[in-house]
Amino acid sequence: MTAGRLAAKKPGATTNTVLYRCPTTVSGSTVVNVCNQSGSGASYRMALRDYDQVLHLDGPESENGGSASTYKFTRGNPISAYKIEINPGFTFGNAIPGTEFTTTNASTAKILDIFKATGTITYYTQVKEISNTLFTTDSLAGTFVGGETVTGGGSGYTAIFRGGDQTSAYLEFTSYGTGVTTMAFSRTTGLADGMYVTLGGPDDSDAEVVTIDAGGINDLVDQVTLTRAQLGTTARTVPAGLASNAWAASATVTTINEGATYASGDTTLTVTDSTGFVSGGVVLIDNELCVVDAVNGNDLTLTRGRYGTADVDHNDGVNVTLLTDNGIYLVNYFQEGETITGGTSNASAGLNYLTTQSAVIDNKYVVTTTGSSATDHTFIGQLSLNIDLTYLFDLSHSSNTGYPLKLSADAAEGPNGNPPGTEYTQGVSKVGTAGSSGAYTSIAIDENTAITLFAYADGTTGSPPTATVDVGFGINVQTDPAYTEIYIYDVGGEPLAAGDTFTVNNVTQTIQQGGITAGPYGYVMDWDPAKAHLKVALGEGSTAFADNTEFLDTPTLNNGTRIMTKAVSGKILSINSVGAADANRAAGTYANLTADATGASGVIAKARFTVVVDGSGAATVTIVDGGEDFAVSETIQINDAQLGNGGAAALTFDVATISTAEQTSQTGLYNAEDYFMYDKAIAANTTDKNSSIIVGPGQNLLVYSSAGDLSYVVNGFEAASGDLEVINMTKIDTEGGGEAPAP
Repeated sequence: MTAGRLAAKKPGATTNTVLYRCPTTVSGSTVVNVCNQSGSGASYRMALRDYDQVLHLDGPESENGGSASTYKFTRGNPISAYKIEINPGFTFGNAIPGTEFTTTNASTAKILDIFKATGTITYYTQVKEISNTLFTTDSLAGTFVGGETVTGGGSGYTAIFRGGDQTSAYLEFTSYGTGVTTMAFSRTTGLADGMYVTLGGPDDSDAEVVTIDAGGINDLVDQVTLTRAQLGTTARTVPAGLASNAWAASATVTTINEGATYASGDTTLTVTDSTGFVSGGVVLIDNELCVVDAVNGNDLTLTRGRYGTADVDHNDGVNVTLLTDNGIYLVNYFQEGETITGGTSNASAGLNYLTTQSAVIDNKYVVTTTGSSATDHTFIGQLSLNIDLTYLFDLSHSSNTGYPLKLSADAAEGPNGNPPGTEYTQGVSKVGTAGSSGAYTSIAIDENTAITLFAYADGTTGSPPTATVDVGFGINVQTDPAYTEIYIYDVGGEPLAAGDTFTVNNVTQTIQQGGITAGPYGYVMDWDPAKAHLKVALGEGSTAFADNTEFLDTPTLNNGTRIMTKAVSGKILSINSVGAADANRAAGTYANLTADATGASGVIAKARFTVVVDGSGAATVTIVDGGEDFAVSETIQINDAQLGNGGAAALTFDVATISTAEQTSQTGLYNAEDYFMYDKAIAANTTDKNSSIIVGPGQNLLVYSSAGDLSYVVNGFEAASGDLEVINMTKIDTEGGGEAPAP
């Protein structure tokens, strides 16, 4: 209990001034002494205001012809625009209004509710060539960021991070073009000047043979300078992680001993001496590479034209050289075992991959929510979609050409799977052609949506199609998701900070980096749905509500749904200067119209009007929703096409009066009925005692002096009070998280 002098002020003349404000949790029993310190008589006023602010909210106003407000506000219930982002978050039932928590940093607050996004969430989709690259065990430090460049610590080689987990990363690489002569190798040990390198396997028709230039090996960064398109091969595009063999000419050399030309297509080659030649070896004849399948005396059985070389005729007596295999190298790739580091996140991890086979490069959908021109697209193997939301996959990027996104509930590849499934169409819309402007696939999630879905690409025909296999991802539909943003109120103690934690229902929540959106909070004192006026008592330590502040209403229903509202200025409250009658204007009632044109500054899309046209063509306009951000005297126009299209001129009218989000300053007097003492006289050099003034929770005692020589002292005591009863919305947690606290 607080007792004694509660407040003292000497305000300026003719100014409404808050003398004493009672906290929202107590009532004050007071005596107010007024002292006139001048030699002249004066007068004063007192008012008891049971609110700090009057907010004008958006939405229809019944007094102006609209429907009754759908907002639900209950006296005593908290409202808040103070939001924090946490992990792992709360389900709807576990975010119990009124639950108090204390963080490890000694911050305190109460939970109001979860923030539940509404409307449509857009995933901007591209198709990227990415490879899943393993990390060495327990090497990951930090968290990589989607779209950032990762760089090898030794090689300086780079790739783009496109998602991953604790064990691996999806990396996007850039292919080497046909003119590139210096390439990154996974290692350079075992290489020497003049060696052949086969870019591709023996069966690859587009394989290319290159040679290592003199002085072309840079051991420090594992880069090699090459001469392209050797042995009659054609320069190819070199994808990342292409398994390639290095070959050196051995001392085992013989000659063709056919007695005639060794013809193309002939697989049995007679040589002068087969000593040293073995099955599986690779031989070079002129510009042709062949694989030895068998050795029988001086006869070699060959597979002709390997590694992209041509199967051609050879003259009798030319050399047949056995090549030494110096090992497999990955070309256009990181060094073996090197550490990669993120250029933005500074996260790092060691790489662990096989050098015996090429890296697997797959076309995959990568997505982001940050915009079509964003660079942070990532591959998400399993995407979670929440109930009551619509998700739109924007396919307008050119990389989506040939990859239309479809959904299936029974097969990862839908009808293209083996065995085939079916395309899922419930709540699904498909617009346009993938890769073209405006193309998308969307799905509205509700209680009837399949719990498990697959997104797949359906860009080819065949039985089954193969070109677009493994492009997509899985989808889990969350019927009771964890929401990672919550509204809080009665914030106190130490300032909230990122990384701070608190525990509710045995689950520890962590405040995320950049996850604190400080805002005002308070309590509902009164709600006038006809005028959309909300009287608010600010919570202790809260800033004032301002124009465009958004917050949720306060239903008391079990497991009710809150509706987002906003304090608005410039909402049209009345109009004048309605255009003259026009005989061509068709008679009738035209309800809920949006203006076609305006010379005004306001948000015309939110403003709606009902127009009644009589038999003379005269129009009567009523306001359904006054929009926001308009100014007095601005002109609004409704074209004749919305008024029967009779050939009349457009109907115009002007804004007469508008709202103010915060009706007056916080210290001012809002309503004349708040006065309980008006121009009470006080003689010169006297003190006037006013007893038994009870100030309830959240109420303000204001004074007004006719002169500046009046001082005021408030004596009394404060005691805990339940007059401002907080009746929070009750939540029944189906997951066993607890029951709603007592009011």
